[in-house]
Formats: sequence, C-alpha cells, structure tokens
Amino acid sequence: MSADGDWEAAALGEIDDQDLRALAMLRTVLQASDPVPSGLAERAKFAMSVAALEAEVAEITTTTAELAGVRSTQYDRAGTITFSSDQLSAMITIEMLEGGGARLSGWVTTGPTHVELRERSRTQETTTDDAGRFAFASVERGLVHLVLRRLDEPQGRPVITPAIEI
Repeated sequence: MSADGDWEAAALGEIDDQDLRALAMLRTVLQASDPVPSGLAERAKFAMSVAALEAEVAEITTTTAELAGVRSTQYDRAGTITFSSDQLSAMITIEMLEGGGARLSGWVTTGPTHVELRERSRTQETTTDDAGRFAFASVERGLVHLVLRRLDEPQGRPVITPAIEI
C-alpha cells in the first residue's frame, strides 16, 4: 500500500511476492487454529449425490455391535450392517482383508437390483443374483456408501445408504 493510504489502488494492483507470503502465513494460522474437519469432503460429496439423484436415504437399522449389546469407549467396526428404506432393506457384511482392504458382501430384499459401491476414488458396480446377493471383492479403506436401484422399477427413485467407515 502506498504511504498516503490508497487502499483501492493497492487492491487493484498485481499480486506480488509480499502478498503471497502474507497469504501463506494466513493459511498456516488458519489451518492450525481452525482445521477442516476430517471427512468433510466425503460428507459434502454424499449430500450432493443425494440431491443430484433425488434419492431416498436408507437408515441404518442394526449393526453387529448393537445385536451383541457391546458397549465400549473404543471405536468398534461393525461386521454386519442392515439398512432399511420404504422400498427395500439391505444387509451387508464387511470382512477385513490382509493388506488393509476389505470384502463387502450383501443381500437385498427386493428383486433384481443394480448396486453401486461409491468409494473415495472409484465406483464399483454389480447386479444382485436371483437370491438378492451381491459382493465386492476389493474395497478401499475409508468412507463408502451404496446406491441401490431396483431393476423391476426403472422409474423408481434410487436408494442411497449413509456413508460408513471401512
């Protein structure tokens, strides 16, 4: 800024090295004092997916920890989770694999269903078999959710599950 206090001229000027240093210091202070919450980007993507799909959101109705009556101050990963919506119910089982990944297998109560598994960096797709079963052999660790579309009701709204941590 000029000595005479011409803020408008300074604001209209080019960004120089002094401006870049000031912005870098501001970023450092803000990241230390008010960091972005972990998982915020994934939650925002989930919310946008629901809005874009005009989907019905399924609710988590049971997990293996609830069924066993386990209470702990430590974080427990559920092995089996059941989701319910007006259109369908789905049960998934998560099996942790050596090397950090997981296998996800599931069952849907309705007829043939297209199942999308949305992970952080990819989407996997499959269709249920005649008994309503489906599986994904290699799932990355992190937040994931399912998008289920009944094939016997092509005009129906998709059902999306809440994000779960693998």
